Amino acid sequence: MTETLRYGIVGCAGIGNTHAEAVAAVDGVDLVACADLEPEAAAGFADDHGVPETFEDPAEMVAEADIDAASVCTPSGTHADVTADLAGAGAAVLCEKPLDVTAERVDRMVEACEAAGVTLAGVFQRRFDPAVRRAKRAVEAGEIGQPVLAETQLEWFRPQAYYDSAGWRGTREMDGGAFMNQGIHALDALQWVMGGVESVQAEAGALARDLECEDTGAMVLRFESGAIGTVAVTMATKGGTDRTEINGTEGSLGLGDGGVELRLGTGEETLWGAETEARSVEGDRHDAGSGHEGVVRDFVGAVREDRDPEVPGREARAPIDIVLAAYRSAETGERVRVDGVRGE
Repeated sequence: MTETLRYGIVGCAGIGNTHAEAVAAVDGVDLVACADLEPEAAAGFADDHGVPETFEDPAEMVAEADIDAASVCTPSGTHADVTADLAGAGAAVLCEKPLDVTAERVDRMVEACEAAGVTLAGVFQRRFDPAVRRAKRAVEAGEIGQPVLAETQLEWFRPQAYYDSAGWRGTREMDGGAFMNQGIHALDALQWVMGGVESVQAEAGALARDLECEDTGAMVLRFESGAIGTVAVTMATKGGTDRTEINGTEGSLGLGDGGVELRLGTGEETLWGAETEARSVEGDRHDAGSGHEGVVRDFVGAVREDRDPEVPGREARAPIDIVLAAYRSAETGERVRVDGVRGE
């Protein structure tokens, strides 16, 4: 490996630009190449970000531009193929969420990176959010007592034009719906803070948009700890919210635009309620920083130091397994164990 990490990006639209900006902000790494099946897209991306070489084929990019590591920013259903090509050519991989949209594809890409001896990291930038990290510490330290109910709401707006803007959006084969594409961020943060999900009961449907997958859905989770959780996601509302609450036997915490909100019992209780008081808390900052910049900095450090990244490939599959279990539950009407969808 060269003194400065030579970096490439596959997928030169949308989130690829965010990765390019993040790479530019990180020391010790240079964005030297990009690849896209559309040469015009690669050329425009190269002009925008000062990238010297463009390619159509990811493996060719690795070989000819001497790439050490690359971001995968293509449509979700192509992630396994692109990752396997990059790994086979010898590059470490940072893959956008979700790793892919089926258990078989996720298995294949994880195994390809392990066989090639290269790092695979997933992009779940909420794990780098100071508020989320503080919430995880609070739960693990027992600050709110025994967690009993954890809830997340991700209520956004995506018009029909969003889904019509690219043929792969909202399809089961290439994208997934509101759970897999958007809700997976909040779901991953929730399961990471709470320590994993055992089983899922779900309802989902395309209620307001014309697409193969759901624009709206809800899950009831049973966490491995025994706690219960709810996940509510929609892309069909205006004026919704993006918020998580975790309730324990001694208090509660909330995560939203205001950071962390912590309320703890004072010890004063009656038959009808318990007195609480708000506690002022600071978030826990990740050494690498926050957002995509933090994700890229951590990934680059992991490749250089030969260590695990914050979200290694096998761990990045956890929220995908939960979504796949939710999809099966919505189809069958039955509760589905998360470990039942792994390896299929």
